[in-house]
Amino acid sequence: MDGKNGEAKRVDSSWFQNWQREVEGVYLYRTLARLARTDELRSALEQMAAAEERHAALWSQMIREVDQRARAPRIDLRIRLVALIARLFGVESVMGLLLNDEVSDISTYAAQARRLGYQDAYRQVLTDETAHARAIQVLRQSGNDGSSEPWHRGASAGGLLRNMVYGFNDGLTANFGLVMGVVGANVNPHFILLTGFAGLLADALSMAASGFLAARSELEVRQHHLALEEAELRLLPKEEKEELVGIYASKGLTRQEASIVAERLLANPEEALTQLAREELGIDPDASENPLREGLITGIATGLGAVIPILPFLFLGGAAAIWIGVFISMLAHFLVGASRAVFTGRPALRSGFDMFVVGMGVAIVTYVLGLLVGVKL
Repeated sequence: MDGKNGEAKRVDSSWFQNWQREVEGVYLYRTLARLARTDELRSALEQMAAAEERHAALWSQMIREVDQRARAPRIDLRIRLVALIARLFGVESVMGLLLNDEVSDISTYAAQARRLGYQDAYRQVLTDETAHARAIQVLRQSGNDGSSEPWHRGASAGGLLRNMVYGFNDGLTANFGLVMGVVGANVNPHFILLTGFAGLLADALSMAASGFLAARSELEVRQHHLALEEAELRLLPKEEKEELVGIYASKGLTRQEASIVAERLLANPEEALTQLAREELGIDPDASENPLREGLITGIATGLGAVIPILPFLFLGGAAAIWIGVFISMLAHFLVGASRAVFTGRPALRSGFDMFVVGMGVAIVTYVLGLLVGVKL
């Protein structure tokens, strides 16, 4: 495993990150394998865990050949949150996150290989990671063990959780800033409570309406384009066949092979519509949208976040209510930031700290503004 241009091996900082992600991969895939409901899924996850273990051993060896005192990495909070989601909602709910992580790892390793030149090591890891991404994609698209929950419902659970987290975050930050502004103005505690509840109601209703309208607009746009594509399939079958031939020819098939595939698809109009929608329009005709549900989830999550800053004022008064409100609000900011890391892929502690800083910044700005207004009054 000689380096680029025959340079002596030295520890690169990215190797520690590689070791970290592979150790986390072992933990996560083995956890998911224990939760899997089918033998096929369990076997696939166990094989991925074994491959991640080989990768972890590889990076450990490369690092310890130079630095024997290097310590094994710990599991990041984000990975533990992903495992928790799988325990609560099923392995299906995190398959999309697994795929995103594998694709990210492939990109990272490819960039490192170009930069560092340890081709043998990176070729071995990239081969396995690419196989993992393909396997996860196949598992996401396939059926399950015949129960009433196909794979795509797991993806819906992830979307549901994402809406809850972001709605909660919006309500928490907005109402915390509002309450701290009123606190800075040094008004009657009852007015603080009234303002907090008004902010809660306004923000929850606003977010619920926004979630509903956004989901309905997306649904209407998708239905409109699907209706147009369906009409084209019915009225212009030759032209649609040529589109399909062009699509599959661009993917590497010969014109003859692409024509055979197109003819077989056109024999099943529903399947042809699905493929044209995904390849030509970039939309998923099987995606289920319920605008009312989206609005309700977003609104309720926003309200739950918004109630946190005013909770102490329901039971306490004076400085005690203010300081406890600040404490639980900042703790909630950190926790919701850490939970967002599940979807963004960032380390949970860093994401939580960033959200903590944002919450503190909002509180300081609004408090100072309230203080200035209170002085003028």
